[in-house]
Amino acid sequence: MAGSEFLRDTWQTSLVFLSLLVFTRILGNTQIGQLTLYEYISGITIGSIAANVAAADPDKTVSHYYDLVLFVLLTYLISHLTIRSRRLRKLIDGSPTVVIENGRIMTANMGKLRYDLDELNGQLRQQGILDPAEVQYAVVETSGNLSVIKKSDYQTVTRSDIKLASPDPTFPLELIMDGEVIFKNLQGNYSLDWLNGQLASKGITGPDKISYAAIDSKGKLYISPTPLPTKSSGSV
Repeated sequence: MAGSEFLRDTWQTSLVFLSLLVFTRILGNTQIGQLTLYEYISGITIGSIAANVAAADPDKTVSHYYDLVLFVLLTYLISHLTIRSRRLRKLIDGSPTVVIENGRIMTANMGKLRYDLDELNGQLRQQGILDPAEVQYAVVETSGNLSVIKKSDYQTVTRSDIKLASPDPTFPLELIMDGEVIFKNLQGNYSLDWLNGQLASKGITGPDKISYAAIDSKGKLYISPTPLPTKSSGSV
């Protein structure tokens, strides 16, 4: 390898390495762990474009580097938009899907995900479950992971459970997410007036002040207000 080629490869590879360090920091930790399908594809694409930059001829380095920066900026923009918009987040990342309910396998939901029984049983075994009949709810998350809630008879007993009958948990009913009321879930005893009354009783002026609110698995209203901005003293 000639000296000029050595220097060219050194600076191009160093440029890509340092750029990816910065871009990964900007895009956040979700590019590393528990990836959704969109994040997985965008990560592969960024890596592919970065490889093109490292191996590009000198006259094409700037062009390929522009492609890398543009793709990272678009990924960053989409990530911010999905944080602010629940509809866009569902469109891009999809929604969690129930595949077992009260011990019954939801084959229709599995078909929509192209998720087969072998994969389901394998993920149940990873969580120490051999029989689907033990499961109250099993949900395929947007990351592809399987979340499992066992029936009360199969859950680990705690001190509070001793000599106490425990009903099967119900699926949480989300009422507010990211300050937006989920109107389709306001049904039965849960109306908009009831929700506003509950918020007012806690001194909360409106749904826009709420990060997350839901009727939890025990039938109680859980509210998590949007935290007030604070001055950060640095990460730990």
